[in-house]
Amino acid sequence: MQPPPEPTGDALAECFRLLDELPAAAALSPAFRRHWPSISASVSSLSSSLSQPAFPSSAPLLAPLASALSALMSVCSGPPLGHLHTVSLLSSSAASLSQLAADARLLVSPAEGDGSESDGLLSRLRLGSSVSRAAALDSLAESVRSSQPGSCSATAVSAVAAMLDSGDLLPATRDKAVSVLAAFASSEATCRFLAKESGTVVPHLCRALESGGASTEQACVALEPLTASSRDAAATVSARGGVGALLVACASGTPASQAAAAGVLRNIAAFPDLLPAFRDEGAIPLLVQLVSLGTPRAQEHALGCLRNLTASDGDEGQSLKVEAFHAGALGCVKDFLDSCRGDEPGLAPAFGLLRNMASFRVIAEIAVSATFLSHVVAALGSDSTNTRTEAAMALAELCNVGSGKSREEVGEAMPRLVWMLEAKAVAERDAAARALATLVAASGSYRALFRKEEMGIVKVVRLLDPAVRGGDKRFPVAVLLGVSQSRRCRKQMVAAGACGFVQALLAAEVDGAKKLSECLGRGRMLGVFPRT
Repeated sequence: MQPPPEPTGDALAECFRLLDELPAAAALSPAFRRHWPSISASVSSLSSSLSQPAFPSSAPLLAPLASALSALMSVCSGPPLGHLHTVSLLSSSAASLSQLAADARLLVSPAEGDGSESDGLLSRLRLGSSVSRAAALDSLAESVRSSQPGSCSATAVSAVAAMLDSGDLLPATRDKAVSVLAAFASSEATCRFLAKESGTVVPHLCRALESGGASTEQACVALEPLTASSRDAAATVSARGGVGALLVACASGTPASQAAAAGVLRNIAAFPDLLPAFRDEGAIPLLVQLVSLGTPRAQEHALGCLRNLTASDGDEGQSLKVEAFHAGALGCVKDFLDSCRGDEPGLAPAFGLLRNMASFRVIAEIAVSATFLSHVVAALGSDSTNTRTEAAMALAELCNVGSGKSREEVGEAMPRLVWMLEAKAVAERDAAARALATLVAASGSYRALFRKEEMGIVKVVRLLDPAVRGGDKRFPVAVLLGVSQSRRCRKQMVAAGACGFVQALLAAEVDGAKKLSECLGRGRMLGVFPRT
């Protein structure tokens, strides 16, 4: 098949002539009355776009534009047509003009980088033949991967999204478009532009996912950042049966596909109202298997998905915790922790999953007897903020059970938790304070260990300061209440400024603040503290 001839300057002049003559001719034809408002808007937009200096005189849309305009002129001046034929011709021509007007606006819209290169690429994406579109997609994907900003712009992302939405692509070209979207998602420079088009591209990515073909991995790569930043995108994937398709990819896909699919599942599971889809598809046994047999990245994502599935305290979340336990998730986490060497990314979600399941006391007792505590305490010294935070949260669930040797292991965590109270991350400080509050309330031996920490009281009191924003004040209040029976500790609290801070917490109605204030005030009246 021979390619169509390139349009020339004569084609542009012919389009201008038809655009100028059509309004007057249409005014004399009764057939145009109903369709003229939409046609008129397209004619006006086309006239404006074609007059712009940036409009390329060799644009591929000139030939179809001249054909559409000529068809409309034939209704005005040609022999009478049947009513149905006339209505059909006007409707199709109006739709065609609307699309051509949008294409023309795209060609004259500003783009980043070199103008001529961008214009040519956009023309081939939106207006060229199927072969030209496929070649343009290859060029665009290569430019994104090589971090060349010339064609990596919001306009290029919009063009690919519009091309997918056009519905006239060959399967091979559609697969190429999905690959380009995956390249956009993998680039920090273009991922934010892709997110703006999520409403358009997510359904097409779901279709590629459902097909189960070679583009499954690329669809997952593109969906991962979109579902992480948008609940609507995650809900769309779930509503289209995406959870089942993603689980199929986890079960039988390539290692890269398994990791990418598990990442999307992890993002969807972060929204509690979408959890029923996981139960309906029987997701937990397969995710547990992926933790045992997958690559390190697949393990990380599968653990993250299991953590999110079991995070909810609602009925659905509670039943998923029990299901995860019966599916062997606890033993799977133990095997994973035993095999870890160093600060692996999967440690944080592993401890998060352990913490969620340990909210059931019977599971916590099993975890303590299975020597999980040694892993938790060791993780408090990790270089990763997320790992330390999740480990501290897990310790808060586990420290209420066990005795003897297990309590000795927990005692070793005290210095590390006190050190974490000065962390930069609010979540880490809260996790440390929560773990300390649980420890001092659980056992007198833990309270004694905390009192031995030279700066422990001072660091906890600092968290009460209203100037320290973002933290949950209930936890440091609970820590101080736990050791408030000690005169020495009360003296340290007052010396560190606790009385003033507590007054501010009383105004904010923080739980425990009133009791702590009464405790400190009673001590002053009894002469425990020197009067100032």
